[in-house]
Formats: sequence, structure tokens, C-alpha cells
Amino acid sequence: MSFVPGEPSRPLQYSKAIRESDLPTGVRAVCWAMATYANNNTGVAYATVATLAKATGLSEPIVSKHTRVAEARGYLRKDRQYNSSIRYTITIPVVEESPSVQIADTGAAIPPRLQELQRMNEAGRPDVWH
Repeated sequence: MSFVPGEPSRPLQYSKAIRESDLPTGVRAVCWAMATYANNNTGVAYATVATLAKATGLSEPIVSKHTRVAEARGYLRKDRQYNSSIRYTITIPVVEESPSVQIADTGAAIPPRLQELQRMNEAGRPDVWH
């Protein structure tokens, strides 16, 4: 299973998604703080790590770590700007499931002729298939 950032989110919907997520507590705190700085229409926030650290009571290195976790899980998108600032976009992740093959068990019995052909093939008689 992998997480992919979805479309930019509005802060209220984002806050609800954070509340219902299984993110660690510190990551949730940083995400909630980020939501308070996000634009209501675009989901874009220009909060600095120092601003988020002050808002959450966490250290700057911990805030940086938590933003990386949130980004990896699809809850934030970071875009570095030309002047070395970071533009954050709050997003609600889309979960991509690994493709799996489902084989249906119909409960039907294998026909006797097919069983016979299977036994002959296993016995080394591939000529029955020609």
C-alpha cells in the first residue's frame, strides 16, 4: 500500500482527515498547525519551520522530521521556492492498493475427462495434448 497526495484540501476537511488518521501524535500536531496557516481556497501555506515549532511547542528539528513523515504519508506536499522558502500544500492522501489477483472458487467439480488428461500429462504423456 502506498500513499499519494491527493488534491489540495481545505483546512476544515484536512483537519478532519488528520483527526481520523493513524499518524503519530507529533505529526498530527504539526499538520493541525499547518492547517491554521493554509489558505482556505488553495490549501497553500507558507509557514516556516520556526513558526510551526512555536505553534506546536516542538523543536525545529522535530518539526522538520514530522513534515517529512506527513509528506511521505501524503498529507503534505512541499515545493521549494527559488528563494529557499518552502511552499506547503495540505492534501488528503489517496491510498493506492497493490494489485492482487482474485481467484474465484466456483465450487464446481473438475470434469472426469479433464482429470484423466491431467493424470496422463503428469505421468509423462504430453502426446495427449496434440
